[in-house]
Amino acid sequence: MIPQPTAPAPAAIRTAWERADVTLQSGLRIATFSTGRRHADGPTLLLIHGMGHWTQAAWDSLAPFFSTTHRVIAFDLPGFGVSEKPDVAYSLDFFAETVARVIDELRLDRVALVGHSLGGLVAAVYAAAHPERVRVLGLIDPAGFVRSPALVLKIAGSRPVVWLFGMLKPARSFVRRTFSSAVFDPEKISEAEHERAFELSQDPAMRRAFASVYANSMRAFLKIGELHARLATYRGPALIVWGREDRFVPIGGLASARLVYPQAGILEIQACGHCPNVEYPELVAARLRAEGA
Repeated sequence: MIPQPTAPAPAAIRTAWERADVTLQSGLRIATFSTGRRHADGPTLLLIHGMGHWTQAAWDSLAPFFSTTHRVIAFDLPGFGVSEKPDVAYSLDFFAETVARVIDELRLDRVALVGHSLGGLVAAVYAAAHPERVRVLGLIDPAGFVRSPALVLKIAGSRPVVWLFGMLKPARSFVRRTFSSAVFDPEKISEAEHERAFELSQDPAMRRAFASVYANSMRAFLKIGELHARLATYRGPALIVWGREDRFVPIGGLASARLVYPQAGILEIQACGHCPNVEYPELVAARLRAEGA
């Protein structure tokens, strides 16, 4: 199904998140945020943002559509937002283990697990390892499904490229242009979000994390067949959402995602870039509910 909305959603409603930092067994400090139902008796929606994003930028638009029915929980991935940014290897397994520890620390039962971009791939890795803890898996323009030539991946993940990636301080104009390119309509990004993105980009610890994520992801993608076989062990309910004008993770990756998750519902959205959760949150929320979130 390829919906053609008459107009994108209005600018994001500022979600009233309640912050609670948790320290995992490893000693890693993670900033978690909750909204919606405050009691654990209702369904839980756990949200995982993508690389370079943070909780509010990724989920402020989507969370209000679940605020009366769900306990909505999100967290800043280590290395991003206001979570701790240790000098470690930011691999897919590291992130998936962080998800597992956050779920345990917050004593969550079976969750509707929704991830965007890198967060989608992390959610998929977690779901494959812990299918009994996932009620439904939602993947929004997920990384890890676009096949690229091995040589390109090797160059992109090489030590000199990664070093430059981590050391160079990006200019304000570059950050703004990159952030705007994530959506079909640049007006969807507020000035406050542009400013926050630039502020975070100046943090050397975040740039180091960004470079490490990039390098480790490229290495994982060199064995993309093995990665997909691993992800395919999850056979529970799933939804794959993709913006047809995504410049970061092109819609061509949807074909591979369909093969990995033949049971998944599919939502393709016209006039939408890399962030359907920002551009068309009402549409995404409706389909997540339909799939059992």
